[in-house]
Amino acid sequence: MERAIEVVGDVPTAQDAIELASRATPDLVVVDVRLPDQPGALLARELRRVQPRCKILALSMVETPYCIAEMFRAGAAGYAIKSQPTEEIVEAIRTILRGGRYLAPRLPRAHIEAMTSGEAAGPVDMLSAREREVFDLLIRGRNSERVAMALSIAPRTVETHRQNIMTKLGVHSIVELLRLAAHHGLLGDPDA
Repeated sequence: MERAIEVVGDVPTAQDAIELASRATPDLVVVDVRLPDQPGALLARELRRVQPRCKILALSMVETPYCIAEMFRAGAAGYAIKSQPTEEIVEAIRTILRGGRYLAPRLPRAHIEAMTSGEAAGPVDMLSAREREVFDLLIRGRNSERVAMALSIAPRTVETHRQNIMTKLGVHSIVELLRLAAHHGLLGDPDA
């Protein structure tokens, strides 16, 4: 018979989670991808440092393959979606506690496994060649009109590419796009 699941805490920030995990020594921590004070992947890495035996389940509304792969690379043993039935989330917890890995059934397993195995090394690997060109110019501070002029395409086409890039990378603003680029060392000389 499997033992009961006991919740030892519910905290709003990554810092609070680290402090609680240090005191409570949980078997498993459920982490959201987006937290108010830092990304969930950074929290997952810190939890693994503070409590190496603690397992991590990412539980989020985010279904972007890059964000999911980032959580696995950070040490998560599973990824569930908040809209899943409670029974499936409990099963995810039990699977991880037994030493297994869990990925919500509706997520693109092959794509995510390729990204976590190194076949897709970074976030921009999932972008098309044209999206990568637009991405490179956007992170260097170019507005849509300047990107359009540089690539000899219409500004509306740039906006379409920008939306596709943001969707694929799981970001919602240029600021988030810049943070992601900085995190992966993709920001270079702005005049390049």
